[in-house]
Amino acid sequence: MLTLLEQIDKGTLWRIPGGIHPPEHKTLSNQSKISRLPLADHYLVPVPGVGENCTLAVKVGDTVAKGQPLTLGEGFRHLPVHAPVSGKVVAIEERASNHASALPVLTCVIENDHQEQWIESVHVPLSLEQVAEMDNDAIIRRIQSAGIAGLGGAAFPTHIKLKPVSEIELLIINGVECEPYITSDDKLMQESSDEIVRGIEIVHQLLSPKRIIVAIEDNKPEAIEQMGHALNRSQLPSHCARVSKIPTLYPSGGEKQLIQILTGQEVPSGAIPANLGILVQNVGTAYSIAQAVYRNMPLIERVVTLTGQNIAKPGNYWVPIGTPVEHLLEVGQFRGDANAPVIIGGPMMGYMLPNVAAPITKGTNCVLMPSEQEVAPPSPEQPCIRCGECAQACPAQLLPQQLFWHAKAQEYDKAASYNLRDCIECGCCSYVCPSDIPLVEYYRVAKSALRQEAEEKKQAELAKQRFDSRTLRLEQEKQAREEKAKQAAERRKAQMTGSDKDAVAAAMARIQAKKAAEAQASAGATTEQPQDKVAAAIARAKAKKAAQKASSETETETSEQPASQVMGADNSESAAMSQKDKVAAAIARAKAKKAAQDTSDTTETSQAPAQQGAETAPLSQKEKVAAAIARAKAKKAAQAGSNEQQTATVEHSDEPIERSDEPVEPSENQSASTDNVEGTEKADAAAAKKAKIAAAIAKAKAKKAQQEAEASDEPDVMTPAEDIEANSPEAIKKAKIAAAVAKAKAKKALQAGSGDEPKAEVVTDKETAKAATLQAEANDDAEANSPEAIKKTKIAAAVAKAKAKKAAQASASDEQLAPSESQTDIEDFADTSSPEAIKKAKIAAAVAKAKAKKQAKAQAETPNNEHKD
Repeated sequence: MLTLLEQIDKGTLWRIPGGIHPPEHKTLSNQSKISRLPLADHYLVPVPGVGENCTLAVKVGDTVAKGQPLTLGEGFRHLPVHAPVSGKVVAIEERASNHASALPVLTCVIENDHQEQWIESVHVPLSLEQVAEMDNDAIIRRIQSAGIAGLGGAAFPTHIKLKPVSEIELLIINGVECEPYITSDDKLMQESSDEIVRGIEIVHQLLSPKRIIVAIEDNKPEAIEQMGHALNRSQLPSHCARVSKIPTLYPSGGEKQLIQILTGQEVPSGAIPANLGILVQNVGTAYSIAQAVYRNMPLIERVVTLTGQNIAKPGNYWVPIGTPVEHLLEVGQFRGDANAPVIIGGPMMGYMLPNVAAPITKGTNCVLMPSEQEVAPPSPEQPCIRCGECAQACPAQLLPQQLFWHAKAQEYDKAASYNLRDCIECGCCSYVCPSDIPLVEYYRVAKSALRQEAEEKKQAELAKQRFDSRTLRLEQEKQAREEKAKQAAERRKAQMTGSDKDAVAAAMARIQAKKAAEAQASAGATTEQPQDKVAAAIARAKAKKAAQKASSETETETSEQPASQVMGADNSESAAMSQKDKVAAAIARAKAKKAAQDTSDTTETSQAPAQQGAETAPLSQKEKVAAAIARAKAKKAAQAGSNEQQTATVEHSDEPIERSDEPVEPSENQSASTDNVEGTEKADAAAAKKAKIAAAIAKAKAKKAQQEAEASDEPDVMTPAEDIEANSPEAIKKAKIAAAVAKAKAKKALQAGSGDEPKAEVVTDKETAKAATLQAEANDDAEANSPEAIKKTKIAAAVAKAKAKKAAQASASDEQLAPSESQTDIEDFADTSSPEAIKKAKIAAAVAKAKAKKQAKAQAETPNNEHKD
């Protein structure tokens, strides 16, 4: 059995499935030689790879030479773009692309200066020996720097294709050119066969294939002859290269179809010919390889077929890359109207160009301008009749009907499952469809959607890889930092002495203690009731306000009101004391007694001498409150007695007392009475001095007890022991005696002021006290257990204590000092923040009023005595 190479040497050919025989129409353009057209004024060179694998090498305003690179890139997949003419870069902007969609693409606009100034790197052709001495990498670099791509229509980078991963046994040079109307390859083989063969020699030098086949369709006899002669003149081995003439059939020029015709092998789905050890190159690509390697000339122009009945000068022309299509229509004398079709490529695989301002690209091999007789206007699409003609004509052995249904329903995944990617878009199915369904258009849309989806998946996968890499890097950096910190801590620990360790331990202990203290403080602050603070603040404000009001009233009454008005106001205020005030006073006494009991033993020791020198016990906080109430009661009783005696004196007198401005000489009786009064006042002054000392001691003790009470958070609640002591029979008896004595002394002071019977009043003072004592003892058993009696006795005790302080204040030399002292007491009480302090402030205000009234009364009595004398 013959091998594949032996069958190739014998010229064996295989048939392909499908295929059609459309009208060729090649004679319109192959009757003349390849020529050149006038150059355009502006050239549009697309640079779509900028930003992906390359950057711009020029900017607006730069002057460029012919063949100068416009892009720079270092990647192996980078395919540079060159200036087709010399001139100036006037714009770099988006322009319409040479595509069926005419989507804008980044384009470099060059203004032609018509100087044709070549770049210096282009040189005269090298000799065959010089090229033979070049290594493969140098040849590949020249091919890549020249920007050569597949000129058969796919425009795949040639330098990538010439560096396959597998060994190449068969090299096929494609000169079939089966598409109707196109004759560019045919004319190139006829006129430049030697250059094409030189390119084939370079590829043979790179790949070293076992066989080289130049495939040409049998409808091109001149090209077959010229290529055969060129091969005979070449340096290629005679048994290695040959020209194969294949039958005319569309699409026999397809890569996979040509391989199947020449070898009988079918390229698997999703694979490339290199997997079979086969490489296919176009004749135009081979010509460009020779130009790049021998002269270092970049790919800046190609042969383009201008054909169709709507052009006056059909033929093949060397057209620079980037020439606007509208310029070709102009110089080719286009005869169609604005609605006449302009097709890029052939009638089978080409597409209608929506914008004639688009440029010629490296893959553009034909510009077709047919008339209405050549290409009928598109017919309306009809429903599929399921005739199966499309399946019979498909050269790739696909199911076009199934692909159409899935593509129309946008079920692209199902279309891909029917090998949509193997479709070569030859257009045979659309050509034979009786329903005029544009099947190829549906397939192109579906392929575009699949490519976009694949690109999105690729970008998502790359993003995931970048995220995973970043996460891994951050984790490694974190571990490195932790390890570094651990090593540093171990080094410090190793270098640490015993004293340093003790210092660290002490610091840690202090930190823990501080945290514990802060925790306790926060817990205490949480348990404290904010309502108590608010209430205390309100109480302090009210006490201060009451003290200020009482002080202002005292000063006003002392300075402005007459003596009679002061006495009347005093009687009315004393009478206005309600039961509620008495109860408040009793509560204040109980709290004061508790505060007094909490004082130290030193305070009790210092209190004993004061008790011996005064008529009553030293004043504790409790007793001070009670004394204030007692003073108010005593003043009220004194004023009542004075009013009664003044009434009696007026009734028993024969003549009314007349006042005059002249001084009156006192009588003997009056003098004697005055002496007695002065003696009594001296005795009272001595007692008052002692009482003043005792009051000062009591005030100091009371302040000390108050401070201790404020320092403790215990509530001022009277204990049962204190309640029993306050309500004992002995205490009640003492309180009654003290009340009787206070009443007697008040009456004595009243009689001394009137001046009628001073001696009798002095005696009566002692007798009244004694009678009051007996009466208190007689009523003790009957009223001891009565709540009303207990309350009265407590008030009486307070009156007795107030009497001593009153006497001391009356004998003071500076009579104006009392109001200020009283006001000071009021302010002292107002500064406290407890409800007890508020009550103390009220009592102090009452004391201040009583003192002021007493002074006013003494001043009023002094003029009366002088008149009487």
